[in-house]
Amino acid sequence: MVYAQEHVLLRFNGHFGTASAVTDRWSVGIRLGQASLPVIYDAAKLQTLVNAADTAAGQFHAAAGTLAGTACYYDGCAGANIGPSGKYVPNGALTIISGSNPRAGTGTGVLPWNSASVLSLRTAIPRGRGSNGRVYWPCLALPVTATSGRVSVGTLSARLTAAKSFFDALNSAANTYFAGTRVIVASNIGAGINAPVTGLRSDDRIDSIERRENDQPPNYATIALA
Repeated sequence: MVYAQEHVLLRFNGHFGTASAVTDRWSVGIRLGQASLPVIYDAAKLQTLVNAADTAAGQFHAAAGTLAGTACYYDGCAGANIGPSGKYVPNGALTIISGSNPRAGTGTGVLPWNSASVLSLRTAIPRGRGSNGRVYWPCLALPVTATSGRVSVGTLSARLTAAKSFFDALNSAANTYFAGTRVIVASNIGAGINAPVTGLRSDDRIDSIERRENDQPPNYATIALA
């Protein structure tokens, strides 16, 4: 099992709680690369890329349409060049880090911290390996319609519009790092596939990411029956 080409993995990290008190953590990974060419490592340019990705992520997180919630904070971005083996390349390369200032989301949180609205990354491959990827960015303030339990079309559209600006900025920064590079769906099954992302899709359901509640033990309430 290998990846098709050398590429960049970005990891966007955040937490729940307050600006200074971390109650639980979340993270999202996005890969940048090309379908048929390896992305050549350049430490200085990778730092510039990570800085740009951090700025774009902070803007997306704080956008009114994203509705991440004011108790949900984006903390920063890390990036590394990944080889076909899934390990860092070149040997000895370090993770590049940017951001140390927690940035709060918008909107009053009404959903549990494990809630996320999926951004589906669509490629030109209609189905199977490399056809789509998923990004689960927190959405604690995303309201649902009481009569359907689903997100309204207008709310969903606003979140997608904010996401488009975020991914357009990532593609621009990736192209500056190494010409032709953009957000990809990378599969390491078989010989591997790197497929450029051509569109974003989201639906009106709220997803659950249970690992975002790992640091919070459940508190049980019990009542005796007569």
